[in-house]
Amino acid sequence: MSRTVSRLLIATLVAAFAVSVAGCMSGYRTSTRNGHEKVYRVDEDGNKTLVYETAKDGTVTIHDESDPRAQQVMQAQAAAERSEIADLERVERIKTAPKRRPGEPILVIFYDIELDPKLAEAEHSDHAIYEEVTQHFQNDDVIRLVSGNSSTSREIQQVAKLMSGKSTKTAPPSDVDVVSRAYLKEVYGLRDGKPASAWYVAFEARITCNYLPAEFTVTEEGNMFRNDEVARLFAEKIKAVIKNEIGPTLPADRSL
Repeated sequence: MSRTVSRLLIATLVAAFAVSVAGCMSGYRTSTRNGHEKVYRVDEDGNKTLVYETAKDGTVTIHDESDPRAQQVMQAQAAAERSEIADLERVERIKTAPKRRPGEPILVIFYDIELDPKLAEAEHSDHAIYEEVTQHFQNDDVIRLVSGNSSTSREIQQVAKLMSGKSTKTAPPSDVDVVSRAYLKEVYGLRDGKPASAWYVAFEARITCNYLPAEFTVTEEGNMFRNDEVARLFAEKIKAVIKNEIGPTLPADRSL
């Protein structure tokens, strides 16, 4: 009997379970071809029995439900399905929940900007480019930058006082996460009718919401000798997405 579950998340958990049991169980062989994985049970005579297989698209098929390894896989499948259902139910609660009022704080983790080697070498001091961008958030009346570690719990609680005393014990550490990178690129064109080139600094950011499955990408670039202005424009684009696209969807209760 076989069972098929088309969930990439389930396939990921299945792989984790397979690794965890590999060290304590013997008599199994794994065959992988073109991204399609098959796990066999091998007896003392070398006879193989197909236990389960994982297709390239993440589809998992169980062939022997009585096998201990297969049972581990099925437990992983069930856990992943429960998690997925819980996530969907949470999203529905957030969609129908009261939303924050305009002007209420939005907590943002702005992770350090990843620099390419050329830009890192040109940076005059550590975190200079990060500070160049994030300085434009410091005095914002809505966006509050917080760190991504547990030491910020006091900071989050202080901001929570501005949010009608809502509990943050079960809330994510931030409402929005920003992951970005910056790099140098050579741009070619004409100057006085002759071929010429200039070095540009380019920024990219991926902005995600920790309540609804929303993701946005913003970019900005310009001549490296105007990096201050490029950083400002980049920051303004990020703030616009956070306030105008994500802000209206955030629940008033951060514990959802």
